[in-house]
Amino acid sequence: MADAGSMDKIRDILFGHQAKDYEKRFLKMENHLNQEVGELKDELLKRINTLEGYVKQEIKDIHQRIKNESNERVESEKTLHRELKEAVESLTKKLLNDEENLSKKSTELRDQILEQSKQFSSEILSKFDQAANNLKKAAQELDEAKVNRSDLSGFFLEIAMRLSGDDNMGSKNNTQA
Repeated sequence: MADAGSMDKIRDILFGHQAKDYEKRFLKMENHLNQEVGELKDELLKRINTLEGYVKQEIKDIHQRIKNESNERVESEKTLHRELKEAVESLTKKLLNDEENLSKKSTELRDQILEQSKQFSSEILSKFDQAANNLKKAAQELDEAKVNRSDLSGFFLEIAMRLSGDDNMGSKNNTQA
């Protein structure tokens, strides 16, 4: 150990001034480095706090936007529900009106068909009566125009005689007729 102490003395003599100078420099550098680290730490803490405040504010803003959008959606759903309800009511009223109109038109159409049916029946009966009268008239005319049986037999007898060549009788009949 004595040798080690003497070696320290020799070293101190040889390098003492430079070693002290280096030691001062290292101490100065260490202080400067500690000061820089402290400043960086403070700056980093400030930035982290600023970033944390910004993130918290953004989260609040996002939460508020979500809340607003949710409220808007609820209002929109209420509006849509109300409009849909009004549309259904309007459509129901229109369908009821259309049904009433259809019922009225159906009744009117049935009445018109019944009226036309009565008119056609009346016309058919009128035409039937007219046709029956025309048929009776034609039958009467035919009855009046028909030849009597006795006249017809005389006519046939006269023709038969003429054909047989007995003109004498025919001339008698002609003069009589």
